[in-house]
Amino acid sequence: MEAVRIMDHAETAVAAGVNLGDLDLLLRGQATANVADRLGVTIGDAEDFIRGSASSAMTRRLGLIAASAAAELAQAAGRQGAIGILIGLLLAG
Repeated sequence: MEAVRIMDHAETAVAAGVNLGDLDLLLRGQATANVADRLGVTIGDAEDFIRGSASSAMTRRLGLIAASAAAELAQAAGRQGAIGILIGLLLAG
């Protein structure tokens, strides 16, 4: 069985292509211009997703067709889950 390796914040920030301050703010629910740019959405789009709604740009970034499906995902995930989804998108490139 392989051991699971957990990345610390600094490693996660580097892998996501953002600085540590950007990642720390995102973990608190605030998107920065750098995070939004890396995601290909606006700051408002990213923060709205964290709050449970989704713009058409965020919907496309998630690879979904219906904004209602993206909003449902954000709502089902909750605030921390939505933040985790954004971090996952950053890590995926």
